Amino acid sequence: MRSNTAGRSAAYTLTTVMAVVFMLPLVWAVVSSVSPSPGTAQTDGFGFGNYTTMFRYGLGFPSYLKNSLVVSIGATAVTILIAATGGYAFARFRFRGKNALFVLVLSVMMIPYAALLIPLLVWMKDIHLQNSLIGVALVLTLFQVPFSIFMMRNSFATIPRELEEAAYIDGCNSFQAFYRIMLPAVRPGIVTVGLFTYLAAWNDFMVSLYLLSSEKAPLPLALVNMRQQTMGVIDYGSTTAGVVVLTLPAIVLFLALQRYYIRGFTSGAVKG
Repeated sequence: MRSNTAGRSAAYTLTTVMAVVFMLPLVWAVVSSVSPSPGTAQTDGFGFGNYTTMFRYGLGFPSYLKNSLVVSIGATAVTILIAATGGYAFARFRFRGKNALFVLVLSVMMIPYAALLIPLLVWMKDIHLQNSLIGVALVLTLFQVPFSIFMMRNSFATIPRELEEAAYIDGCNSFQAFYRIMLPAVRPGIVTVGLFTYLAAWNDFMVSLYLLSSEKAPLPLALVNMRQQTMGVIDYGSTTAGVVVLTLPAIVLFLALQRYYIRGFTSGAVKG
């Protein structure tokens, strides 16, 4: 009994220390964004001058926010659609070459991220999706689909086949059984895939840098462009304000969906 108590105390202490360590950079960014500093919009006393500068930069914060939302929501929606249908097919159907096709899908994860950007840039230009938010969303979907299909395949594999058979007996066809029975049963896996994809697209910088102009920049790219002010001097105040604004939506979304996210990883999403 005493050893169990000591073990729990050590675990709580370790997790608390880790939480503090991970939170320190964010706390530092919040404090720095409102603190007075020479060369920034907030030179006298604490205030929100840096946030005002950040919101007024370029085309304005709402424009860059809209670009980020289009890219993130678009990539998330397409990834969930492909991963759910593809994962269900790999988990339930038998067809020639299924294992080889599954390995081929997973092999995309083995290709270095940067190695595909130049070919994708040429391809997007050929299909007239260069400098397009839709094009960026599709490219990000390409990088997220293999892992997402892997997770959804394993999530569907943990659902008893008797549920589908009962649906067929009740008169459902294959699509109705998939939509009404299977999708609700793997909701944690779907939320996990969606949250993972959304956060990756929300924070993406490299693809937007290659494919988009500054007028269509999402928040991460606009934030980098904002850093360089007159004579190349970095505006650290506005930069930290942008980091805080960029981080908060992701934190709120994760906290709201974390119970599904954890269940998605622990209830079959990572089982072979």
